[in-house]
Amino acid sequence: MKSAVRERPSKRDHIVREASRIFYQRGLAIGVDTLIEEVGIAKMTLYKHFPTKADLIVACLEYVDERYMARLQSDIVNADEPQEKVLAIFDGLKNWFSTPRFRGCAFVNAITELADPDHPAHAAVLAHKKKTRAWIAQLLDDCSIADSDLVARQIAQLIEGAISMAHIENDPVAADIAKATARQILQTATRK
Repeated sequence: MKSAVRERPSKRDHIVREASRIFYQRGLAIGVDTLIEEVGIAKMTLYKHFPTKADLIVACLEYVDERYMARLQSDIVNADEPQEKVLAIFDGLKNWFSTPRFRGCAFVNAITELADPDHPAHAAVLAHKKKTRAWIAQLLDDCSIADSDLVARQIAQLIEGAISMAHIENDPVAADIAKATARQILQTATRK
């Protein structure tokens, strides 16, 4: 019987995974030397894969985007009805908010820390937010809602608000409140 061989992540993937964790927990202002030490790599290795810290930050945001979208999609798999899929997003958020490492939205944190609107991370953050809203709009297409774009924007803003309030208040109940509001929005939108 052959034993399963786990492939080791590439050095680049290892750097991105570890830097993403560190950035999320401690912020983007962490120094490159500290990052190199904590990731356990040589400075040349970092710069071989990421010529600038901005390149690393963008790669980390793209990595977090992939994980975030996968988590959102897994949060709705057990919901049968179209509207319940939308509402299940908030149940998943509550689970996330309840984890000890929850520190708000990595994308909002990045925009807040990087005041320069020309920083490459801004484009990565905007792409993530648009991608999330488009995914919500796709879910809403099955809900018999006339203006799924407007409702997708409303649901996306509820998600943003829930993440922010759960972080500020350290209270996962923010997801329940946002879910109740989303339910009202969906009921109103389907009556038209």
